[in-house]
Amino acid sequence: MERKVVTQELSLERSLIQDVAKALLHTIIFHRYFGNVTPKSNTILSSAVTYASVDNTDVLRTVDEKVAELMQAIPAAGESRTRMSLHFTETKPRRKPSSAWFGKTSGPKSKKGEDEEVCWEEWAITINSKVARTERERNQMLASAQDQAKDALFLVIAQADTHKDHIPLIADPQGNPFPYHITIAPGAGLWSSMIKRAILPGIS
Repeated sequence: MERKVVTQELSLERSLIQDVAKALLHTIIFHRYFGNVTPKSNTILSSAVTYASVDNTDVLRTVDEKVAELMQAIPAAGESRTRMSLHFTETKPRRKPSSAWFGKTSGPKSKKGEDEEVCWEEWAITINSKVARTERERNQMLASAQDQAKDALFLVIAQADTHKDHIPLIADPQGNPFPYHITIAPGAGLWSSMIKRAILPGIS
């Protein structure tokens, strides 16, 4: 089954990116976290936007670390473009080498019990960092960020609720069965970095 890819693009004043990025990641994970979930309500952007997150120490730490990495990748001055991606994977036995002529196999043999991670869903979010030069521009960008955040979160909810056929079967109901990986690709190397990081198995 082909992996599902959802893309979004936002244009935000730099000081607002951290909260919006955190809200998006938490909302996506909340709707794709299949373990026991304790929901937590959060507000951002002058309390204009509300979102739910998984109240889990590992999830909170991972999102905080990756959002911090995102902010480090965005220049403090000037406009920039950065890609943040969230991949959901499942662990599967590594495929056996394909058969060659006369029934022989080609390539090295896989070790018994060796597994690989296969991506079944990707959320690719492009963030354009903008600069507010006046108080008026700052207020306008705040209002724009509030609208964009609401639209982006609504899209996450709609996509997560509508598209479920590609989700793998849950073999173990204990804990969250599907690992997730967040990658950041800044600046000019956007596409080449994302292509390299999106190649599975193995997401760095």
